Amino acid sequence: MSGPPKRVGVLYLIQESNTFSPLLTTLDDFGLFTGPSLLERWRGTRTEIGGFLDAIHPPDAEPVPLLAGWAITKGRIRRQEFARLGQIVDAALRGASPLDGLLLALHGAMCAESVDDAQGALLARTRAILGPAVPIVVTLDLHANLTQRVCRAADAVIGYRTYPHIDMYQTGAAAAELLSGILAGAPRPRTVMRKIPMIVPAENMQTTSGPMAEVWRAGAALKTPDIVSFSVFGVQPWLDIAEMGCSIAAVTTGEESRARRFSDAVARRFWDLRREFDVSLLSPAQAIREALANPAQPVVLSESSDSPTAGSPGDSADMLRALLKYAPDAPAVLWLCDEAAVDRAVKAGVGARVKLALGGSADRQNRRPVEVDAVVRSLSDGHFVNRGTQNTGMAQSMGRAAVLQVGAVSVLVSALPASNIDPELFRSQGLEPRDYKIVIVKSATGFRAEYGPFAARMLVVDTPGVSSANLRSLPYRNVPRPIYPLDEMEAPF
Repeated sequence: MSGPPKRVGVLYLIQESNTFSPLLTTLDDFGLFTGPSLLERWRGTRTEIGGFLDAIHPPDAEPVPLLAGWAITKGRIRRQEFARLGQIVDAALRGASPLDGLLLALHGAMCAESVDDAQGALLARTRAILGPAVPIVVTLDLHANLTQRVCRAADAVIGYRTYPHIDMYQTGAAAAELLSGILAGAPRPRTVMRKIPMIVPAENMQTTSGPMAEVWRAGAALKTPDIVSFSVFGVQPWLDIAEMGCSIAAVTTGEESRARRFSDAVARRFWDLRREFDVSLLSPAQAIREALANPAQPVVLSESSDSPTAGSPGDSADMLRALLKYAPDAPAVLWLCDEAAVDRAVKAGVGARVKLALGGSADRQNRRPVEVDAVVRSLSDGHFVNRGTQNTGMAQSMGRAAVLQVGAVSVLVSALPASNIDPELFRSQGLEPRDYKIVIVKSATGFRAEYGPFAARMLVVDTPGVSSANLRSLPYRNVPRPIYPLDEMEAPF
């Protein structure tokens, strides 16, 4: 490049919606940062925006911080809050004008009340402000529900290549390198997509092995030089919206017809493997019996139906009930969200004995509380920092927290939903997962990257909930039909 540095806007706005969740999302959930504070907060993190900032190289280019925020998965964003969010994005873009390019990190499965495709709506207004000449490169989660509106507004769409998601930083850096090439005069790409009438459980979507790994291998084998990048979007399945389904995206500088043939071929392979994504689910009793029969520890049991990173409230006490019934003497640790219980523990104080009804505070359709006699072991503000391989360095808050001892079970209770992916959730409260025979985590697959190196075994438990792996049990009303696995259907190719 020559002349003054190119001004590259940086915008990071991550929220994954679960339309079955009873918890609506607000603007406060995002913890928005703007201007220089954005750089201070996010530089050095192993996130997409961390990758953006590290890969924008002076003196050729300079980052222009616009807006950054991350919200834990919940239900749709409230209507008025989403309108305010759009206004904030508009103001940030207009205030930073002129921009030579834009890097935008989204999840891809964000919904608002009355707006199914929230990222498409934000991208459309972004494109309207920047105009057609400014290149926009977008990063998305592997679980994004890609839409035509997103592809029309963005020059390039790049998804994570891993699940568990350990390449967020690399995805951001790749997007920044692609945009740098465009600004230096490389051909401007286009993104084409192939939608597949299919949704699959997240629990078998790992990219290290299994059917999803095979889909990626098929794409790598078919990729041609004019396809700059391709992405496989497995879509998170807890979206009851019209333009729903897995998809393949190809970013190309060549003929669109060739990119479409490539996308069709990879999509066909994805479809052929659809039944291999089925999940083997164990009842709580079965899972606990298998854990106790294992000579080593810890055995990690995934209660994915109540995963906060899938939009569930995290208020299930089902596994606590099962532990007290089937393994009352086994050292175990679990987390759940129950603000009222935290209030009681705080009022009682450390060392006090309290009688509580734990759980069932939000998802009253699927949950019921468990009556316990507990000892308050500790209290805290609930702040911790991710130390694992995903979103490394990212600050987290579960709100006020209490550790309760219920027999042999250590129960971490928090006022707010919290990601269960990183063991730091427990370690920040003095609970080391390796010290327990059974560890309950509320995560579908993300936990595997962090617990895998020391877990004796990892099993998935079948409990009811709004992020259940049993997709046929969920009350879909708006997804396009027919769609697999809700319908038996002919191949769509």
